[in-house]
Amino acid sequence: MGTWGSGPFENDGAGDLLAALRAGNFAIDDFTSHVGGEYLEADDAQAAIAYAEVVAVGHGIQQASPHLDGIDAAAFSASLTAEQREWILATLERTIADSDTSELHELWAENGPEDLAEWRAPVLARLESLRALG
Repeated sequence: MGTWGSGPFENDGAGDLLAALRAGNFAIDDFTSHVGGEYLEADDAQAAIAYAEVVAVGHGIQQASPHLDGIDAAAFSASLTAEQREWILATLERTIADSDTSELHELWAENGPEDLAEWRAPVLARLESLRALG
């Protein structure tokens, strides 16, 4: 049974990412290499949202939540190449685009337009704030 919530760290995809970051055995290339194709699975979309949140904390855009205890978000963000940062943003964009490209979008859409809009708004705001970093 999976964990489900609207926050960036309230799901299994994010939990897996945070556990790997805490353990020090995380490599973004392991993740990017298996995410491809047109359709983004829910766990991969959830992880993209979590990546974006960690990067936002690392750049001082967002305050760290208790979920990030034991994780050096600044070091993680600094370790990313320009290509990896762009991949995170492109994947985040796919996450919220529509139900044809994202299972997570599809799942939130099933809850109705109000829930979809409530979930999508902060993700879109995060995408825009990270794009503004350049």
